[in-house]
Amino acid sequence: MNLIALRSRQFQLYFAGAVAAVNGMWILRIVIGWLSWKITGSASFVGTIAAVSLIPTVVFGPFFGVLVDRSNVLRAAFVTNISMTACVAALLLLEVNDLLGRTALLAIAFAMGTITAGHHPVRLSLGPRLVKPEYVGSVIALAALNFNLARLLSPALGGVLIDRLGITATTALILGAFVPNLLVLSRLTPRAKRHQAEPERFFQAMAGGARYLWQRAELRLVILATAVFSVALRGVLDVLPIFADGVFGHEAIGLGELGSAVGAGALSAALIKAFWMAPASQSKGALSPSNRIVAFAGIGALALLGTTDIWALALASVAVLGFAGTHLGVGMQAQIQSELPDDMRGRVMSIWIVVGLGGSALGAFGIGLFSDHFGMPVTASVFAIASALAVAAIIAANPHKKTEGTGPP
Repeated sequence: MNLIALRSRQFQLYFAGAVAAVNGMWILRIVIGWLSWKITGSASFVGTIAAVSLIPTVVFGPFFGVLVDRSNVLRAAFVTNISMTACVAALLLLEVNDLLGRTALLAIAFAMGTITAGHHPVRLSLGPRLVKPEYVGSVIALAALNFNLARLLSPALGGVLIDRLGITATTALILGAFVPNLLVLSRLTPRAKRHQAEPERFFQAMAGGARYLWQRAELRLVILATAVFSVALRGVLDVLPIFADGVFGHEAIGLGELGSAVGAGALSAALIKAFWMAPASQSKGALSPSNRIVAFAGIGALALLGTTDIWALALASVAVLGFAGTHLGVGMQAQIQSELPDDMRGRVMSIWIVVGLGGSALGAFGIGLFSDHFGMPVTASVFAIASALAVAAIIAANPHKKTEGTGPP
């Protein structure tokens, strides 16, 4: 069992606060996706919104990673959480005053994406520093469990809330979900980092994170596999409104059902990681035989999702995509995090996040754009074939390596 991090009182508090915030974030994703579709009815705009919310991580992620390694991680956590709360409050005010159009929604998505870009290295640095170093694998597994349990429950809840209460009331509830996390942060005391007599210059420190990855062949493969899987497996999950309403006509309830199906698959993978895998076994390569099966299953699910007109098969497809993304993603993060010194976590993990979310942004934008011009069946088939060829190329280039992994859990 991989729940040993919960023995730490500090991590218990952190985990409790994260539960409310993560559930709020998943409902917020449903709200943003639904608004982008209902305001425009455009698949490409839905893809653009998804991409705009992820691009700041690609552009600013490495800078935030260096800043986190050089700053007080608790202070950084307060800043990112308060800033996200302010963004939700701004979204609520725009909705109440009926001022939410394309431009305002793009601005809100970009602001949230920028804050998230800063928060990723914060959370990936703070959690491991609340437990003993040997418990880091447990922290990752529990974070994935929390993330994916929320992914299972909150999209369906968000769809019901939008349908029954409306967008404004749902957004107000999201705002309240961020408060517990802010209260918990004031009670945390993360482990101190090792002292550096002369801190590196900013860009020298940034280059140090990239050099750490580049000098390790196994981690280079992790980054490459992350890029491939994120484009295909995670990109499609950011444009679910296109399928829920544009393909099947099931509106907000259908969007919630698809989101929860993704969550069910992802939660299954997270439970396997948390309950049936010891911390030491979380990372045993990026493309081990079992992970190759999971990867190709996810690619097949993408092709099926884009070509079926049967709702039950669409739900099953996104469930497989959710399982594949989380199964591979937790293994990748564990592989990188397990040997990282505390003062390198922000820099190195920000690079991993950049690759993972950058791939998701590219995939979401590409799927939305291509589907507007060529239709979803052609788009899904092309993306699936290209992804399968890319995975085959990675396997062929590393025939003797036992390698695990894909994007953020």
